[in-house]
Amino acid sequence: MSTFRQIRGTTVKSLTSDPSILQNNQVWYNSTTGTLKVSQDQVAAWASGNNMTSARSYVAGGGTQNAALGVAGYNTGSSATGKTEEYDGTSWSEQDDLGTTRYSVSRGLGTQTAFIAAGGNNPSANPVTNSELYNGSSWTATNALNTARSYLSGFGTSTAGLVVGGANPRPSAVNNSESFDGTNWTANPATPFTVKNGATAGPATAGVFAGGAPGGPPTSTTASYEINSTTWTTGNSLNVGRNSSGFGGQGATQTAAWVAGGTPSTTATEHYDGTSWTTAAVIATARGSMGGAGTQSLGLIFGGGPDTGLAATEEYSDVAAVKTLTTS
Repeated sequence: MSTFRQIRGTTVKSLTSDPSILQNNQVWYNSTTGTLKVSQDQVAAWASGNNMTSARSYVAGGGTQNAALGVAGYNTGSSATGKTEEYDGTSWSEQDDLGTTRYSVSRGLGTQTAFIAAGGNNPSANPVTNSELYNGSSWTATNALNTARSYLSGFGTSTAGLVVGGANPRPSAVNNSESFDGTNWTANPATPFTVKNGATAGPATAGVFAGGAPGGPPTSTTASYEINSTTWTTGNSLNVGRNSSGFGGQGATQTAAWVAGGTPSTTATEHYDGTSWTTAAVIATARGSMGGAGTQSLGLIFGGGPDTGLAATEEYSDVAAVKTLTTS
C-alpha cells in the first residue's frame, strides 16, 4: 500500500491542536483527539443574515462579522436617526442612541466596543463637527473635528484614528484629513485626492483607500491609494467605479482589503491583495450607502439602499473547513 508521503511527497505532521491558520488541502494528525484531519476551501459566497431592527441608509459600521456595530443613518420615513445596533453573528440588538442625531458619520473607525462617530449631517442636512465615542454600552462626547464634514471615511482605532475626505458643503468633496489620538483631532496636510464616500481598510499608518465620489453629481471613481506612515501613493484601480460601498475599515488590512456594492447601484465585490483589485463573489442585493465590517474572508454588509433604507444583512465567507478523515 502506498503511504501518504509516497503519494504527496510529504509527511503528516503530528500536532497537539488544529492549526490556527489553514491552507487548502493541508493534512495533519491531532494527537490530542487522535484524529487525522484535512482542510478544504469552501465556495466563497455572500449569504443572507438576519435583518437590522431599523432599516436605514447612510449607516456607519465597524468591527468584525461576529461583533459588528451599525451607527446612525437616514430613512425617508423618519429622516436622520442616531440609532445604534450591535450584531453578534446571528442577530441585531438595539443599543443606546448617539447623543446627536445625524447620518453619514465616519465609517470604519473602530470596533464594536470602541468606535468613533465623527462628523455627518444633522437632521437639517448640514455637515457638523460632532464627535462621540462608543464604549460598548454608551456614547460619550469627545472633542470636535476641526472641519465640519459628512460622508467621511475612517482608518484605525478610537485611540489612533484617521478620517479622510467628506463633503462640506454638500455635495462638494474635500481633500483634507484629520487624525485622532483618543482625545483631540489634528488637521493633516491635504490628501492627493478630493473625494467623499470612499472605502478604507487597515490602520491609520498602513491602509488603503478606494473609490468614492469626486463631488458634484453622484459620480464615482475607480482610483485607489495607499497610506504608509504619512505618505500617500497611488495604487491600482478598482475594476468597477463606485462610492458608498461596504468595506472592512479597521477589520481589514492594506494587503487584504475588500469593497462590496456601492453607487451607482452594483452587486460587484472586489478584493485587494496589496497590489491589484480582483473580482469576488457578488452580493445578493445591489445597494449603496451601507455599513460594513469584517475581514476579506469573513465580511459583513448591512443597511443601505436608496434613501428609503434597507434592513438587509449579508455575510461573506471564504475560509477553509476542517474535516476529520475516517475509514468509512
